[in-house]
Amino acid sequence: MRAVVFRGPGDIAVEEVDQPEIEEPGDAIVRVTLAGIGGADVQAYAGRLRRHPSTIGHEAIGVIEAVGPGVTKLKAGQRVASPAWVSCGGCFYCKQGLLGSCGHSKRFGRDIPGAQAQYIRVPHADAVLELLPDALSDEQGVLLADLLPGVFAALTAAPLRAGDCVAVVGCGPTGLAAQLLARVMGAGNVIGVDPHDYRRRVAVSVGASSAVNDPTDALDAVRAVTEGRGADVSIEAGATPEGVALAIDLVRTAGTVLSLSGGIEEMGDVPVDRLLAKQARIEGISRPATRNQMAPLVKMIARGVFDPTPLISHTLPLADAPRAYELMAQRSDGALKVLLRP
Repeated sequence: MRAVVFRGPGDIAVEEVDQPEIEEPGDAIVRVTLAGIGGADVQAYAGRLRRHPSTIGHEAIGVIEAVGPGVTKLKAGQRVASPAWVSCGGCFYCKQGLLGSCGHSKRFGRDIPGAQAQYIRVPHADAVLELLPDALSDEQGVLLADLLPGVFAALTAAPLRAGDCVAVVGCGPTGLAAQLLARVMGAGNVIGVDPHDYRRRVAVSVGASSAVNDPTDALDAVRAVTEGRGADVSIEAGATPEGVALAIDLVRTAGTVLSLSGGIEEMGDVPVDRLLAKQARIEGISRPATRNQMAPLVKMIARGVFDPTPLISHTLPLADAPRAYELMAQRSDGALKVLLRP
């Protein structure tokens, strides 16, 4: 079968690899119909996140081709979304609903073969795969594999309250998802920050009250709508230490800073002193329990509460993966979320 292979920074190829087979009783084989390129994938491609050469990708939907003898809740022919992280479903943490803390967890594209491929093997399929109703398009469904539930989990944990002011540093796919879901969850003012005009325009279209292009404007905008306090929830979604620093500057005393980008290995000169002086807290969710959040998001999208597809800018054939990665890394041609169709 064909799969996207990460060879090293700046080097993505589509190669022939072995097609997966059932290895354990709880496995399922899924024929991938659409896969997403995630922020961590792009960070690895750009050389900002260490990764060994391997097949890549952790966001996919598709149709079950086969199941192992231990799979009891799923069957061939069903349409499913696969979260980025595989959890066993039976350990102490999984039974408490803390899927992100599962001691047996594995990530597609890192610990097990990646999802940007024609087929994937999904361990612990009963506990991992989420059934998708016909009411959801493939494009809506693939955003449920990681992006939307990861952001939703973070905003829920913040916790985001109705009427809160939310500032989002970075208006790429993760930042846009944060602004969209913050509005869905009842946020008051939502302010995006990004240097790219086209991303600021999309931010306003998906729910931002305003979108500005530099730190000074961001500080002014947040203070203007909070009587000078700062944002209740401030989000870093740009995968840079500078973004974390700005998010800290934007948050109010006793507020919450969320680091959502998942692609920062070195934090640099983050102003911890300012964070402490504000008595604010910072949270980074590297392994969110995305599987827990998929079902409620499926229901909301199916009911028409919101449509996440404006976050998608391109859908390309799997064979065009090198171009897709370049588009996202260079932020060219209006690139936001780029999908691959095997």
